[in-house]
Amino acid sequence: MKLLTFPGQGTPISVPVFKALLRNKAKEFDRIVADNGPKTRELIDFVVRNQASPGSIAVCSNLFYQLYSILNSRTRGGALRDHKSPYLLLGHSLGELTCLSVNGLFTLKDLFDIANYRNELMVKYTEKYLIAHKMNHSTKFEMWALSSPRATNLPLQINHVTTLPQCHGAHSLDTQTSTRSNNVSSQGVIEDLEKLRIECQSRFPALRITELTNPNNVAFHNSTVLRPIQEPLYDYIWDVLKLNHQNTTTQLQYPIVSNLDGRLSHLVHHAIERFVRCSSTTVQFTYCYDTINQLSGQIDGGAVCMGPGNVIYNLIRRNCNIDAHEYSTLATVDQYQNTIAEGGASTQG
Repeated sequence: MKLLTFPGQGTPISVPVFKALLRNKAKEFDRIVADNGPKTRELIDFVVRNQASPGSIAVCSNLFYQLYSILNSRTRGGALRDHKSPYLLLGHSLGELTCLSVNGLFTLKDLFDIANYRNELMVKYTEKYLIAHKMNHSTKFEMWALSSPRATNLPLQINHVTTLPQCHGAHSLDTQTSTRSNNVSSQGVIEDLEKLRIECQSRFPALRITELTNPNNVAFHNSTVLRPIQEPLYDYIWDVLKLNHQNTTTQLQYPIVSNLDGRLSHLVHHAIERFVRCSSTTVQFTYCYDTINQLSGQIDGGAVCMGPGNVIYNLIRRNCNIDAHEYSTLATVDQYQNTIAEGGASTQG
């Protein structure tokens, strides 16, 4: 079995990298266009012109998967492989939607539309939160990653800091912590995050704060702000499934490791519900590592980490006890395929 991974919305597309792939794998992309319909060429052109769009990122990741499937559809002797080779899927946040598309539940254009609709809901309800709390529209939500090599248990310590009187009134703060990792991510409006920064820097020596990109000013995974997106997003996805006559499909072809709790989703409705819920609450990616490590004996083909970007590849490489292969540039695609041809990796698709 192989683990296939897909990145989230915060992973940018490198246009030169993507163009190089389109140019050098033109025959394979012609087949992808033929398999997905003539509008696919227009979708690819849109991705190139709008690389920061959530729909573009989801589609780009799916295209990496389709390229992978084509390049690995034959054995070294030229015979067709079994396309039902066992895969386990993992996507970070928006990447879970790509996992659903890999299961054949909707088209490439549907993936694009759902990803963008999800982002529109996030923007809409972030703005509603700002209005309800009488905040200026120039108020910015930011996302920070916090780490400290000298902290004994940073997640618990950060949780304690958020309850102190000095952080009173910082209602927008939403902190993702896990006792299984000594890293913390926190988000909220800048004013609230600055309160957290002041208290943390006075308590934790060598505290490192990395400010993450958030171009659309969205309160990502902040349940205080985004809980209302769940119902419309859930309904939208099921409407798409009905149009595709997939609403009666019950079993996933490939199970998905859920960001919500690290559990495996084998059923379609479980996978969709967990994706929707996790779109407005904390991503428990460290729990996903635990699940993968528990299954490491079965993941004999290692992990193939689809682009764009190599963020998930680095996370899997550092936190999971399996071989990881980057699949995000022309060089890494060719490197992986050469490894397969030389028999250095599993040849089961």
